[in-house]
Amino acid sequence: MSIRAPSGELASPNIVLLRAGTPVERIHDRRYGASDFNPCKGGPTRFAPIRDTEGNCIPSLYAAGTLEAAIYETIFHDIPVRAKRATVPKSLVESRMHSRLEALRDLRLASLRAPDLRRWRIGRNALIASSPTLYRKTARWACAIHRRFPEVEGLAWTSNRCDPDTACLFFGDRVASGDFRIVWTRDGQDDPTFLADVREAGQRSGIGITV
Repeated sequence: MSIRAPSGELASPNIVLLRAGTPVERIHDRRYGASDFNPCKGGPTRFAPIRDTEGNCIPSLYAAGTLEAAIYETIFHDIPVRAKRATVPKSLVESRMHSRLEALRDLRLASLRAPDLRRWRIGRNALIASSPTLYRKTARWACAIHRRFPEVEGLAWTSNRCDPDTACLFFGDRVASGDFRIVWTRDGQDDPTFLADVREAGQRSGIGITV
């Protein structure tokens, strides 16, 4: 699949508000705090890393509307759909933390659901459901949205791994860690309830946890 580059004349995106008081679920590396943004470290993801016109990193924070979606978008993300034996090691769960954050103010997100993408003449399969090998091309769309629309503070879309739940990304130069309240955090290394929730989520798809 090829993904065309975004036009320099993108129409304004449809905006959805993440209202103050709305919780979001985040599963993240234990090296980061609950509301820490990723400063362009690690491998490419669908919409990160991106940089401004001067080459400066735009930190990012991924989250989801439900815990199940957060699990599928992170811990289960790289399991091939046709895998005969779908498993993840327990050590992967233990290397992660689960944090619940609550928005302290309204956040303006560009909606990337199928009807919204239609205005840009790009399909959901290309931008949201494409292979990880195309992440550098999908990230160009996040970069174009960020550069062209300074009022946009992040992106929201239908989770590719756990529809119809919402996945979202926040731009770290427009949203700060202080814009979230940390409701609570669980460490996969020492909180058995986190592992239990991952196991339960995996049962829906026949995904197991190996020792």
